[in-house]
Amino acid sequence: MIKVFLVEDEIIIRNGIKNSINWEMHGYDFVGEASDGELALPMILEKKPDILITDIKMPFMDGLELSEQVKKVLPATKIMILSGYNEFDYAKMAIKIGVTDYLLKPISSEKLLDAVNKVAEEIRKEQSEKEQMNQYAREMQENKESEKFQFFNQVFAGSMPFGECLEQGKQLGIEISAEGYCVILFKIIMIDHPMDYNEDIVSATENIENLSE
Repeated sequence: MIKVFLVEDEIIIRNGIKNSINWEMHGYDFVGEASDGELALPMILEKKPDILITDIKMPFMDGLELSEQVKKVLPATKIMILSGYNEFDYAKMAIKIGVTDYLLKPISSEKLLDAVNKVAEEIRKEQSEKEQMNQYAREMQENKESEKFQFFNQVFAGSMPFGECLEQGKQLGIEISAEGYCVILFKIIMIDHPMDYNEDIVSATENIENLSE
């Protein structure tokens, strides 16, 4: 579920936003609230919400300053500012900080939910693209490990000319030119043969490489 955090100094408005929307029913996890940016910041850093809804005018730390601090640590968090101030300077500063949406108060729960839904759709799209990139990276890593395995098989079988060894080794990030060689052979044994066998092999290989460095 997409996590939502609310910062609003007026308790009536804060309770109205929190209670007038059935967050869970619409696919959101309402993870916290605060009356001021200064109180909210450590809670936000702990909860790591996907969406931050914050008022702009608050004591101690206003919404713009809070947004700036949050973006430094949690750049992926989408920030929606609620403001009773329809002034260009506020909106311009919000855009510069990286705020996703700037909404004017008073706002109905229906319009706020519509705005949140649009931001949530953007988040889901970004998450999907990130997962695709991660999957691509995993596949590339598996292919690279397979190429290394085939390379060493050919090297130890003596079936590859030395010049070709040097060239292919360089492409794989392996320095093969030396007066002598020290070889360490690891054998990875899978006990339970899980379904994600290949992924476990890649993970174990990465751990071995990190330790051997």
